Amino acid sequence: MTVQVIGAFLAIFFFSILNNVPKRYLLYCGIEGAVGWFLYLIFKVPSGETLAIFLGTLGLAIMAHVFARVFKAPVTVFLIPGLLILVPGAGLYRFVYQMFFGTESMMVYYMLQTLQSAGMIALAVFVVDSFFLALSKWKK
Repeated sequence: MTVQVIGAFLAIFFFSILNNVPKRYLLYCGIEGAVGWFLYLIFKVPSGETLAIFLGTLGLAIMAHVFARVFKAPVTVFLIPGLLILVPGAGLYRFVYQMFFGTESMMVYYMLQTLQSAGMIALAVFVVDSFFLALSKWKK
């Protein structure tokens, strides 16, 4: 688990470099990716993959909004690199692979799994964005 979290930190850190994130935010993007993957790993066993992706994304989105307010930067600077670690790329690959070889039952399984994961990511980002929008309107 420790190796995976360190790997997530390094993956997001170097992706952030490729994505032209300002140098002063690179460390925070890496930390966000590591925390998101850590949350995913913690919740994967007791609650299942779909809920684990939702909770990991929830943590990432909250961190992105907090970092954006602390460092006075756009939320997307932290959100886009952080979410990369939870994007269901392997599921999408398996879906296309099964489609190519004509295994319809497995193709449908991987397609539904990928859509569930992507939906959970979108839902978590929407929930956190709505919360922070309501919070900012409430303060005014």
